[in-house]
Amino acid sequence: MSDEALAGLLRAAGGSTGQRLDRALTVLVELLGMRVAYVSEFRGDQRVITHSVSAPGAPVLPVGTTHPATETLCHLIVSGALPTLVADAAADPRLAGHPHVAAFGIGAHAGVPLSVGGRVRGALCCASDAPAGTLNPRDAAALHAVAGHVGDLLGGGPPPADPGLRQLAATVAAGHDLQALTRPMLQLLRDVTGLESTYLTLVDPAADELVVAYAHNTGSLTIPEGLTSSWQDSLCRRSLDEGRACVTDVPGVWSDSVAGRELGIVTYASVPLRDADGRLVGTLCGASGHATAVSDQDLSVMATFAQLISAQLARETALHLHAAQTSILEQRMSTLRENAERDPLTGLANRAGIHRWLHRALDTLAAGDGRLAVAFIDLDHFKTVNDTRGHAVGDEMLRRFATSLSHTGRAGDLHGRLGGDEFIVAAVLPAEAGVDGWGQRVRRAAVAEVGGVRVVGSVGVVCHDSAAPARGVEQLLHAADQAMYRAKQEGAAP
Repeated sequence: MSDEALAGLLRAAGGSTGQRLDRALTVLVELLGMRVAYVSEFRGDQRVITHSVSAPGAPVLPVGTTHPATETLCHLIVSGALPTLVADAAADPRLAGHPHVAAFGIGAHAGVPLSVGGRVRGALCCASDAPAGTLNPRDAAALHAVAGHVGDLLGGGPPPADPGLRQLAATVAAGHDLQALTRPMLQLLRDVTGLESTYLTLVDPAADELVVAYAHNTGSLTIPEGLTSSWQDSLCRRSLDEGRACVTDVPGVWSDSVAGRELGIVTYASVPLRDADGRLVGTLCGASGHATAVSDQDLSVMATFAQLISAQLARETALHLHAAQTSILEQRMSTLRENAERDPLTGLANRAGIHRWLHRALDTLAAGDGRLAVAFIDLDHFKTVNDTRGHAVGDEMLRRFATSLSHTGRAGDLHGRLGGDEFIVAAVLPAEAGVDGWGQRVRRAAVAEVGGVRVVGSVGVVCHDSAAPARGVEQLLHAADQAMYRAKQEGAAP
């Protein structure tokens, strides 16, 4: 991250000079994953600690601690004898024998000179009691950014920036995990860009998978959390490959994108998230269902946010050194998907889970023989049950109805609740299998009873095979919905 970018974010926060210095050091502890961050000043031949912040549970470096300047690591930093980042103090010949390393139990160190009014007045440093193998050039940039901000504060420099950005500065300081950092950023990104939906994705290009981890939606366009799609078909991949950070006519520029068409995206902006080795791990995106101007300044803000999120993701990944990075990302994707694709009332797949299953089923069908059977079920007179017996009885009716449906078919078949009193059952059948028999089994299961009150469901069944013209998920669900209404009108419910 550039010095200017992070310093600008820190200047956005209000408060007294002492509060703003403490906030800047807290940000630095979080960004670098260190145990303590401090400001030192050279006063005559002494080095004095003037401000200090420690991570929760870490030893405190008291303000006022004084040592002869030439005996300190701060002196080595200012003189250029010590590099900005030392991930393992014991392995560095300049630190291994230094008395302060042994005295304070320093395992890793990072520091830069501190200039106030154009003159070097001390140093800004971080230290940890264990080696920090994840230190990287981004951390050095963060150090320089905070040092510039601290120098401004001590010299009575630039005043706080736009109060509308203060929320972000607080977010950076308080963001102890990926979700806590990302969600407020997405909201602020929406305010900055005017895009209807802002969201963070995690990607696994090798597995051709992209999942929406967190989203902030306003307006008519909704990007659901947990939505999983093909990386190859994604707008994110196209944006990166073609070097288009923003497109305001997605239907015209990427007319072959299924994801863009099904979600109704017209304006799309995206910046990549990369780890310390430059590998792509996700994207930070914004989208609208209508043409929206996105400036270069907006894209610069997006890039800054992406760097902050990348640093947080790298820290969380480093906490699981026993697992490869791909395994950690897969675990996060799986957890997010499971939480986002499960209906909390019935335990069946929700709308997002239904869409994901049907997308995969259609892909399977396109690759070989088979038939996809889809049943759309709507409970008859369910509103009357809710109105006369209350929502507790209605909820129990839905749970029992879901249990009955889930007993049909095989493991791996789809059993889902679209919402309200609408359910979906689907299965990929052999090409020679009869769909009528399958539909009858679903109809027999479409029944539930609570306290002497019995409800049945109207069932509409459609079939799609590999030889038929291609259909999307929404087309398939619409056709099944229409079949259900015909069945309801014809009195075909059992």
